[in-house]
Amino acid sequence: MYTVGRAAELTGVPTGTLRKWEQRYGVVVPQRSSGNYRLYDDEAVRRLSVMRSLVDAGWTAQEAARHVTEDVAAAEARLSRPEVPAFEERFAALVECAQDFDVPRLERLLAEGFADNDVVSVVDDWVMPSMVHLGTAWQRGLVSVAGEHFVTATVHRRLAHAFQSLQPAPSGGPRVVVGLARGARHELGVLAFALVLRSRGVAVTYLGGDLPLEAWVGAVRLIDPQAAVLAVPTVEDLPAVREAVDALMPMTSVLLGGAHQDMVEGPEHLGHFAGAAAARVATRLGAVS
Repeated sequence: MYTVGRAAELTGVPTGTLRKWEQRYGVVVPQRSSGNYRLYDDEAVRRLSVMRSLVDAGWTAQEAARHVTEDVAAAEARLSRPEVPAFEERFAALVECAQDFDVPRLERLLAEGFADNDVVSVVDDWVMPSMVHLGTAWQRGLVSVAGEHFVTATVHRRLAHAFQSLQPAPSGGPRVVVGLARGARHELGVLAFALVLRSRGVAVTYLGGDLPLEAWVGAVRLIDPQAAVLAVPTVEDLPAVREAVDALMPMTSVLLGGAHQDMVEGPEHLGHFAGAAAARVATRLGAVS
């Protein structure tokens, strides 16, 4: 639970604005301490963060509040962040690299994209939107399957290199296990999440994709992490994810991301921005970056 001051710090929403959104629009309903102080849980922080992002993107406060109160996950999913021209140019260039199999140009683009010291921005404003643009180009027939795989594999290697290049987390700090369930192979989202989490001082054990249920259970039992993080990248992944969630929830906190996370009941849903979600989790775990 967070005080109003801490909630304001986590969401970037001034305390006065926070109270106004609460009283005027009912975006959150805080609990009360024994001393009658407002207290906000993680779901309230999530709702306030989505509300702020919508307003920053140009929505009116009233319209943003309506969407957040009706369905915060849907509001988060449809959130359209203004794209910086430099990013738009990189998105288009990435598609051209996939069309031409241009290795040197792709390597330069990734070097530029990963040069930003703000890892959250690298993930949420550059890496993941780039993959969306690439997937759209493939669906429209502008990029071949081979071209899409070429770029995706290169981005995966770059994320893995960035993850491995970070300093190990301090001993004795929080530990989290990250990976995908049996049959799931779309790793970019969970790997990006793991990168941000490790950059914030969390000891991350990254298990990769397509991990059988018994392997998940064995790893969590041995490591005893503060949380296990999975994702639901496609609808086809739902049965295996539900199976893994049911097995892991009695053992540890289970956090879930991915495009279809809202179709799985039980675990905490992380939302649709991997970098921001990882940063929130690190803060909550008390990690020292």
